[in-house]
Amino acid sequence: MADWKKVVVSGSAISQLDNDAGYLTSVTTQKAFATASFDGTELLANDANGNLTFASSSDQGLTISADAGTDTLTFGLSAIPNTSLANSTISGISLGSNLNNLTDGNGITDFTYNGSSTATVSVQADSTTGGNVKPVSVTANGVGLDVDTIDGTGLSANGSGLLDVDYGSTSGTAVEGNTTITLTETAGEIDITGTAAQALGGGPSYTIGLADTISGNRTFSGDTITINNDLIVQGTASFQNTENLLVADRFVLFASGSTGTGDGGIVVQQATQDVGELFGYDSGETRWGVTSSFSADSTAFTPDAFMSAVTTLSSTNPNTSGPAARYNKSGNIYVSSGDESIWIYA
Repeated sequence: MADWKKVVVSGSAISQLDNDAGYLTSVTTQKAFATASFDGTELLANDANGNLTFASSSDQGLTISADAGTDTLTFGLSAIPNTSLANSTISGISLGSNLNNLTDGNGITDFTYNGSSTATVSVQADSTTGGNVKPVSVTANGVGLDVDTIDGTGLSANGSGLLDVDYGSTSGTAVEGNTTITLTETAGEIDITGTAAQALGGGPSYTIGLADTISGNRTFSGDTITINNDLIVQGTASFQNTENLLVADRFVLFASGSTGTGDGGIVVQQATQDVGELFGYDSGETRWGVTSSFSADSTAFTPDAFMSAVTTLSSTNPNTSGPAARYNKSGNIYVSSGDESIWIYA
């Protein structure tokens, strides 16, 4: 006869659980500092509280400071002597010595620099490069170029030291300011606000937006289509490829069109289209169960196995006062909050 049967849990005398003397062992007192080795030199503690001492070598640039409150050692470098550096010269000049003199070249006002005193470098007001390149003139109005030829497209020299802009529609040419641009809207697709034809030199301005009503068939091919507010579908919504479904509702209602009891659940497709593993509710057994090789277009199913339900009350005997009768199913578990006994229905 099926009823609620108490589950007896027996334990063994295990030292780790009993915390007896056979499990806990004492630890022999160890020296706080035993040994240390620095650059091949062994340092040994001579008693249980041996000290390891760190000493600064400030004359070589190393400083060590200690903070007893945080048990912290701080190492730093300060005022390293030149003689302590692996490389104490730059291109044959010892550190601390003045560098060789710097002198001016073409286009630079005369100056000298001996590596110690301050020098000012200025561009000559009218200078040449010392070669065949045209000179550069620096005046209060800017920089002047004496140009005879220009390499490339889009600009040309006019022979008077000035540049001309080449206009045209080919690569490297410019567009004249009185050239106009015209935008035309398409009804049922795009709205354009602004004078249709505007000159480029006048800084054309348009506002482009979607029409309030989009007509005709349209396809959005992006990987992600985001709708920030409500979406109203007046026809049939078909979801043919949904890889990740995010549902904000805390409760999801299935079989909302049903007017009576029946089976229902979730199918995870496997190798065959529309066939897979089912987790569903068996209305006849009033239990949740699972089965395999289930066709998603079926209206009922027979579980291969059932889900075990766990109930809890204060009663110490569920056979006299226990959970609702719907939970009197094989494999269900009852836990008493009164004496913490465990029962299984079998």
